[in-house]
This record gives sequence, C-alpha cells and structure tokens, in this order.
Amino acid sequence: MGEENMTKTTTKALMAAAAFSVAAPALAETELNFWSWRQEDIAGYEAIIAEFEKTHPDIHIVYTPHEAKAYNTILTTALAGGSGPDIIHTRAYGSLENISSAGYLEPLDGQVDLSLLSKDELLGTTLRSDGKVYAVPFASQTVVVYYNKDIFDAQGITPPETFEEFKAVAAHLKDAGITPLANGTADGWTIEVMSGAFMPNFYGSDFFGQVTSGATDFEDPRYVTALGKMAELAEFMPVGFEGVDYATMKALFTSGAAAMFVGGSWEINGFRDAGLNFDMMPGPSAEAGGERMVATWMDGGYAVNAASPNKEAALEFIRFTATTPFAQMLTDQLNNIPAVDGAVSSDPMLQKVASFHSAATPYIMLVAFRFNKPTGSTLLQTGLQELMTGAKDAATVAKDISDGIKNAE
Repeated sequence: MGEENMTKTTTKALMAAAAFSVAAPALAETELNFWSWRQEDIAGYEAIIAEFEKTHPDIHIVYTPHEAKAYNTILTTALAGGSGPDIIHTRAYGSLENISSAGYLEPLDGQVDLSLLSKDELLGTTLRSDGKVYAVPFASQTVVVYYNKDIFDAQGITPPETFEEFKAVAAHLKDAGITPLANGTADGWTIEVMSGAFMPNFYGSDFFGQVTSGATDFEDPRYVTALGKMAELAEFMPVGFEGVDYATMKALFTSGAAAMFVGGSWEINGFRDAGLNFDMMPGPSAEAGGERMVATWMDGGYAVNAASPNKEAALEFIRFTATTPFAQMLTDQLNNIPAVDGAVSSDPMLQKVASFHSAATPYIMLVAFRFNKPTGSTLLQTGLQELMTGAKDAATVAKDISDGIKNAE
C-alpha cells in the first residue's frame, strides 16, 4: 500500500474512532432487541455490546441468537407480522434481498458513514433493484481444510498439496483405522461448504465470471469434472455419512475420531475451546504447481428493522458497526476478518486465513445464485447429496443444477 493510501486509511480510521469515542446524544432509556443466528458468538457479542453501552448509557441491547437453520424463517415470519427485532443480523446477497425488497429494512445511505467499506464488500448488502445499502457488512468467511496436528504427526503425515496427495493421505488414515474426513451430508449446507474447498481448483478462476455472465453454464466440462472429484472423496467420509449432521461432524473432529474437517473460518474459536491441536490449509490444487484457491464470501450484515419504534437508537448501534473500533473488537472477540477497514489481528490463525485470500474465488452459489427460487445452493446441496451416495453421476447432477438455475423464478 502506498504512503498516500496509508495516510488516507489512517485518517479515516482516526475519524471513525473519534466518532465512536464521543457519547451519542441523550436518548430516552431504550432497550433494543438484536437477533442473530450466531449462537457460538454470544460471549463475544455481549462483550462488544458492553463497550457500546459505556458510551451510550441510555441504550441497552439484548442479543438473542436463534438456531442457524431456522433463523431466516423465524425472522421473516416476525417481520411479515409487523414485529421482529430492532437490530437485525442479516445474511447477505439473496437472503438480504428477500427481506430488503419487501421493505422490512431501513436503507442506510445518508444515515451511516460507509466510507471504511469497499464497493465489493457492500455488494452483499446492497439491493440490486434500487442500489441502496441496507446493512453494514460484518465479516468475510473462508472455506479451509482443518486437520488434527497430533494425528498427522503420529501418522508421519505431511499436509498434502495436490488432490492426489490428499487422497493418498486420506487412504493412509483410513487404513490406520482413523476416519479421514469428519464431513457428512445430512445438513445440505455443510456439503456445499465442503465443495468450496475442492471444486474451485478444478473448475478454475475464470469459471465464476463466465458462468455469471452467461458465457457458459453448469454443464461446462470443467464443472462436471469438479463434481466428479467431489464424488471421489465419499469413501473417506464417515461410515453412514448420509446421517452425519453438523453437530456430529464437529464432535467427530474435536474428539479425534476424524483427522480432517472442511469448514469455514468461523470454526477457529470452537476448535480452540475444545482444546484441539489443529492447523489449517487451503483445499488441494488440481495438479502440482496449480492454484490452491479458497472460496470466500461476505457473511452478512447489521441492519435496522424499518418498523422499529426505536429506529434512531438502533441506527446509533449500526453507525458503531461501521467504525474501526468495532472492527477491532470483532477481530479480537470473534476471530473474524472484518469488512470494515483498519482492524489488525494478532491471531496467527486469522493471519493465515487472510494470507489465503491472495488466491480467493467467490463462494459461487451464495454470491451469485441465491436470488431466485430454487436457489443455486438448494440445487447444489441436493445434487451433492445424490452424488456422494452414488444415486446420480456428475453429469446428471450438473444438468440438474444448470436446468434448475435457468428455470428459477
């Protein structure tokens, strides 16, 4: 980064910090409800909220996380009924569009300083039809392969770099009586995450731009090949993987019953809390010397319920989320890479995740194909569940996905 750009970034960060350090104008004593799906982050958000309340003593925020899979339904049902929380932890892209286009969210343009956020980061919280921003993006997520260092060391395994090396390592572990991969398919979203570690390195860095522009579709031979490579991993998943859900996956990995776990960068804190000696790596390359891309996305944002009777107080908190002090707390408390500029992480694991971003590709279905029904994620998850059990081959799954997206409404 050039000296001039560094000066601009520093100036913005200092201005944001100054804005945060000055207490908000006096408001009537107000309790705000803040809903989320991130149950694993309760302690972190409570600590962040406590810092906000020190400079806003007339505002009290109650953080309520719901079960992740049910969150969208719970939230939209409440909003449709004219209720819901004051502060909404939104998901991004298509999920955000569903609730912002219905008029449930307060537009933030002109009400919140978004200068510490890039255009790419704001893309996930911008409604395509009107170009307005409806949430402050909170963090990026990255798909990685976690591995148990104690198991690798005991088995004399060096982390693999290519796909063939990965399969050889998995076969070694299986022969030693260790489940190579903890991942199952009972929860469809987890097998989609797993695909984000392996498939991009086979369909390549150009595919995302080409498929989103219409220059190709999901029956492209590169995508069919990538699906075929996913199928090759089924033998290394737990016995009865069709019934292995997210909670069981984590239990298999943290107990040492499975050597590897493909998941998002949000898992770091949980694995640490479990006392696991682990490390991470990007998905393997298609061939020696090939790219080892990681799939990334903007995970969601912070929004205000347009029907909230406490809109101004809620906006005060949203303004806080767009500042560098908040971003630093997000990094320190939640081990996430924040969307807002200026935060510096001292965590070596988070630094490693950030280093993987030099070869990043969008998490394809979430970023580009969740705006219509059926969503690309629904089609991919169903297809992968069928693929991994052998019910359908790669070409058939690719055709189902391609046809489903073309006919989506």
